[in-house]
Amino acid sequence: MYEKTVSWIGEKTMPNEAVNRIVNEKVARADILKAQTAKTLEDAALKLRSADISTQGEELKHILYDVEAQVYQFKKEAGVKYDEMEACFHKNMEPVETMITDHPIPAVLAAIGVGFLAGMLIRK
Repeated sequence: MYEKTVSWIGEKTMPNEAVNRIVNEKVARADILKAQTAKTLEDAALKLRSADISTQGEELKHILYDVEAQVYQFKKEAGVKYDEMEACFHKNMEPVETMITDHPIPAVLAAIGVGFLAGMLIRK
């Protein structure tokens, strides 16, 4: 598409397509982690269902510890991916925050205008 420019700043901001692409990539990674976690939990449930009731408690404990370790690993990976996504978001939003803090009056006026237009659209 195109990059938006603001006349009172003169700098170009990040295009909406780039932001959408970054968000879509991070969401896709989160979906992959979610699918891996679900697969691990399904495997564990299958093992527990197929385990003979008369098996020793040690085998059951081993299965549960294995599941716990895998869930912990996925939780750790998801935390890392979340931190990466959050850092990327803050990096991309920094120019917007700078623009607002450098020019608060035009930012407030723009927010009022957007709110007014949204109110007009909702009212109809």
